[in-house]
Amino acid sequence: MSDPPKRVKYSKGSDKTCQNCAKAKIRCIRPGTTGKCDRCDRLEKDCLYRGDGSPHSEGGRRDGKNSETEGSLVNAASASAPRKDIIDQGLLTIDAANTLLSEYRSTLASYCPFVIIAPQVTAGQLRREKPFLLLAIITAALYDNMPLQRKLEREVKNAISESMIWGGPVTFEILQGILVHIAWCHYHSRPRRYSQYLHLAISIITDLQLDRSPKHRFWTTRVSFDGDDDDKQSVSWGREETRAVLQKRLYFPYLPYFESLGIDLATNPEYASDKYLLHLVRLQRISEKVTLCSIPNDPTPRETNSTIEHYYGELNAELASYQANLPFPLIENHILFTQFHAVKLYLCQITLFDPKEYTHNPHHDSACQIDALQMGLAESKTLLDFFINLPLRHDVAFNNAIWVQLGFAVTLASKLSVAAKDPFVQPHAVDLCQALDIRNVLGQCILRIQALITSDMDASGDRNVFYHFEKRLKRAQWWVESRALSGLNNDPLQYGSRLAEAADSSTVTASRHIDSSQPSTDGSDPYLQWSGLFSDASIDDIFVDWVGQTMFSFNQRLG
Repeated sequence: MSDPPKRVKYSKGSDKTCQNCAKAKIRCIRPGTTGKCDRCDRLEKDCLYRGDGSPHSEGGRRDGKNSETEGSLVNAASASAPRKDIIDQGLLTIDAANTLLSEYRSTLASYCPFVIIAPQVTAGQLRREKPFLLLAIITAALYDNMPLQRKLEREVKNAISESMIWGGPVTFEILQGILVHIAWCHYHSRPRRYSQYLHLAISIITDLQLDRSPKHRFWTTRVSFDGDDDDKQSVSWGREETRAVLQKRLYFPYLPYFESLGIDLATNPEYASDKYLLHLVRLQRISEKVTLCSIPNDPTPRETNSTIEHYYGELNAELASYQANLPFPLIENHILFTQFHAVKLYLCQITLFDPKEYTHNPHHDSACQIDALQMGLAESKTLLDFFINLPLRHDVAFNNAIWVQLGFAVTLASKLSVAAKDPFVQPHAVDLCQALDIRNVLGQCILRIQALITSDMDASGDRNVFYHFEKRLKRAQWWVESRALSGLNNDPLQYGSRLAEAADSSTVTASRHIDSSQPSTDGSDPYLQWSGLFSDASIDDIFVDWVGQTMFSFNQRLG
């Protein structure tokens, strides 16, 4: 006997019968080649045919599974394939990477003593062991090739986002790379992300508990129920970690632990720059005190100047003691030199330019304020003379902090030079103003910056950072010149000798735009000259990183 014919099962539907009709064993009638059949339309049901490729049909499921399998294979291949670095992409050769690494060691590392690369380490070794750090170093060292530097900057951004945002490993290497990257962030494309990168670095230090002694990390701060804590070793990266943590700036308050790290490095230095880190920590501690003095937690004006005089004298004496106790000349280390003089300038600024300080008792000719003015003029000259007299192109290696401090010196020197024209204080400052000669200094600074400007442009059409520095300096120059011209009618003997010099086309143009809201300087009100310097957009925007704190009050103290 022949086998009985097999029954064809249509319970899952077919090309001509929908799933609902097949399950009910009812003839499926569909008016057209698409759309619902008559029964499903009448019952308001979903009408699914196997040929439609629905995910609920057998064919649809098969197609869906195939698609998912293909997608999984593609994703697995992407995940397993290592990301091409800049050398694999052909942006740079390994020989060029070695040259740039040597440039970092010889030129840049002294301005970033927190990340030191041993002389025997090659680019190939760093590429294998610390690829992100190598990328950050090469990017910083490419200051003479701005278009390529900006391309590599995007690679740094991608690497940071993959590690910090997309779930990659957050390692000590990432911290080192970020420290190098933000050290020369003025070379980055705009808008620059200095604050964001800085807080990422802070978060890594916090997560890895690098602000604690290794014996107080991880295993002593966690409750465990497996009894393995006795065998767990604390994590430390040795002296590399010590250097990185000592770059703390003001975002981590001073702790004795930080000073102990600096003492250890200074006592047994591995590299020449190690001996300076202890003194940098101590200077930052004084800087913290000055900064805290400027936070406006108390908005009420004071009736006397005794508070400001006390803290000015106390902090100034502490700075003098710091310099006297240094075991080497301050100029020997440019980071310490510029920061020390910038801190003194900042102390001068918050002593003189506090609008609430003199609301009821504006004695601008007090001994304390005259001394602060004289100190500010002298410190400005010291810092700006240092910059002007550097060997040509030495400043291309400066880190961002030094540029901000030099910019602050330009800003405050301009303000103090104008403030010193006040008839009540001019006798006390005339010699220092002549020695500073702010107009000549600004001209020399502009010439020096112009030598660093190139015609290169990045992909967005932006010029290099020195092009923008020149514009800021010219705005400061305009600000000083415009106020000199505004005083011609008030004191022709004082300004007459400078009239011809100030009457060039650029200055005449600037004089037509003098802000009419600026106070008179005819001496009828001895306080307007000073109060008019509290806030001026044209000067305060020159170097906003420091001047953003211009309005801080001197009321908040250290408790």
